[in-house]
Amino acid sequence: MMGKTAYTINGTGATVQDEKKARHTMEEKHQQQHHEVSTFRRILPQILASTAKNFLLLDLGMAVAFPTIVIPALRGIKNRAPDEFLHFSPQEASWFGSIAYICQPVGSVLSGIILEPLGRKRSMILVNIPHIIGWFMLHFAGSLEEMYTAAILLGLGVGFMEAPIVTYVGEICQPSIRGILTSCAGVAVMLGFFMVYLLGTVTTWRTTAAICAAIPIATMIAICFVPETPMWLLSKHRPEDAQKSLQWLRGWVSPKAVEQEFQEMKRYSANSAKCATCQKTDATTCQHPPLTEWMKLKELTRKRNLRPFVLVMLFFVFGQLSGLTGMRPYLVQIFQAYGVPLDANWATVSTGLLGLMANIVCMLSIKFVGKRKLAFMSMTVTALSCIGLSIYAFNSLPEGWTSFDIHTDTSHVSSKGYIPMVLFFMLAFFTSVGVLPVPWILLSEVFPFRNRSLACGITAALHYVMSFVTTKTYFNLESSLSLPGVILFYGVMGLIGTFFVYFFLPETEKRTLEDIELYFSDNKRKMTDIHIPRRHKDVESVAVVSVLAEKEKEKHGIDNTAFTEGDK
Repeated sequence: MMGKTAYTINGTGATVQDEKKARHTMEEKHQQQHHEVSTFRRILPQILASTAKNFLLLDLGMAVAFPTIVIPALRGIKNRAPDEFLHFSPQEASWFGSIAYICQPVGSVLSGIILEPLGRKRSMILVNIPHIIGWFMLHFAGSLEEMYTAAILLGLGVGFMEAPIVTYVGEICQPSIRGILTSCAGVAVMLGFFMVYLLGTVTTWRTTAAICAAIPIATMIAICFVPETPMWLLSKHRPEDAQKSLQWLRGWVSPKAVEQEFQEMKRYSANSAKCATCQKTDATTCQHPPLTEWMKLKELTRKRNLRPFVLVMLFFVFGQLSGLTGMRPYLVQIFQAYGVPLDANWATVSTGLLGLMANIVCMLSIKFVGKRKLAFMSMTVTALSCIGLSIYAFNSLPEGWTSFDIHTDTSHVSSKGYIPMVLFFMLAFFTSVGVLPVPWILLSEVFPFRNRSLACGITAALHYVMSFVTTKTYFNLESSLSLPGVILFYGVMGLIGTFFVYFFLPETEKRTLEDIELYFSDNKRKMTDIHIPRRHKDVESVAVVSVLAEKEKEKHGIDNTAFTEGDK
């Protein structure tokens, strides 16, 4: 964040003419930077670094999707190998489908704590170790206890991934491509889903686990070749390494080409490192001792952290209750219960493929459509799809019909079986267009740098608690409400989520991290005021703002940046 001195030219008393000159000089320097290398070369290293990070998300998708192919095999519903000796009861299946989620919060909180001393890069390397062990344990599992232990390891690893992944991509990308590269995460996750669904259809779940073990090994190698984020290196007082990292990320350019952006990063990092008192007084340096872990947690209770936390957490809640997350471990048996005309295994593979295509659509369109419109459209369609599935089930399925029974009677299957199949495919596609990826993209943007790692870790942890509750209670909800009843419940929650997105979700696309931080730090702004002012353009450079901008800040109640006593 920037104090008043950052918003004036040569101290105080800047004129509009001074501002225009400074702005013209700044734009010329930006043009020089952009002309040193082509646009493609400037974004290529950011793409490469994001791709290396996405191998982690590929592994994450595989871990989350794996119960979907194991449960029907060990329940004797589909694809049970002749020599398989393990068996799941309905309750054991519900535990295996959800136990990883309750372990993920532990990994998320730990990642938020150790992310700062270890750094984003080292954290992304170390997280692969529990996954390698977990996949091999699943391949050689001789008891249900071993399978539960492996699921716990995968859950811890998935949780540990979130904070380094989210903070890494948010800190290395320019605002103009940050939305696209962040949305690539969803593509990688859904590719992991699709690969596991496909492998589970053409081979056994044990062989699938062995193949999955190759992904974290490849990930460790790939991440070794990408740099640490400049922001983290600056926070550890390593400016030379930070500048080299920025040069690498902006197209392997000279120090001069990134001078303006690097100076802005240094100023932003220096101000973020100050305590709240020094930020308030605009002190040049901060002589106070570093924050303890307790003080960091207390810092999270300030409004500039609570507001984005509430926003993202509510989005996560409505996303979890929109249908697909709760049903995912049981998709094969649900398809079979609905009597869709396509084989249940291949129908599940189709949902993975549709999810992958949807995330590609999200990645390509998010820059032009924006996160808000994508979220609103996708939440609306998922809600209507669940309501449609519920209406179909109430009218077509026998009374008391559940997905946990092994169905041999197919008398309920009619020529209208394509209707629920299409509705399921719509649910899978639009869930992956916006309902699932958008809150994760927001998570990389909305928290202040000062608390970003810990805040992301805690938010991801609570998200996984919600995921555990959603998946673990699906069996109980279906037993209590019936199959059409539980899906109707998801549809109603999706409609509520649609209203939440419309009234409370701001558009962060094409806004710098600093613009977003200023927006959430404005105490006078109402939650329904969803417009984020765009103070800076594409490059996060030294902002030269005139007295008019200073008055605009005072008008919005932001004096000496976001860090005031009124913000507590």
